[in-house]
Amino acid sequence: MTIGENIKLKRESLGMSRSELIDKAGISTAQVSRIERGEQKNPNLETLVAISTALNTSIDEIVFGDQSTSSVYLSQMIDRLPKEKKEFIKEMIKMAVMVSSSEQIEAGMKEEKKTGS
Repeated sequence: MTIGENIKLKRESLGMSRSELIDKAGISTAQVSRIERGEQKNPNLETLVAISTALNTSIDEIVFGDQSTSSVYLSQMIDRLPKEKKEFIKEMIKMAVMVSSSEQIEAGMKEEKKTGS
């Protein structure tokens, strides 16, 4: 996968719109669009840091995708577990994502109240 595909996949897995990524990363709409479409294949380090920070992920995951060395190792360890433990881990991850999403929504609501929007 390309850097742009990895960014788009991560962004969508977080339920984040392109506009939200642009706002959080402080990068132009045109640049994010070019990166995600694969027109800009080698964004500079400053851009990658801004995007990875906005997506709360590592540069490694953006550049290499979720199959980075640590991801492969973790995946291999999970594959070795009995089925019921794998299912438990999947449920824990789902809950963690839901909690994180609700925290982000709550933080956004608090910010809106502060700004009076």
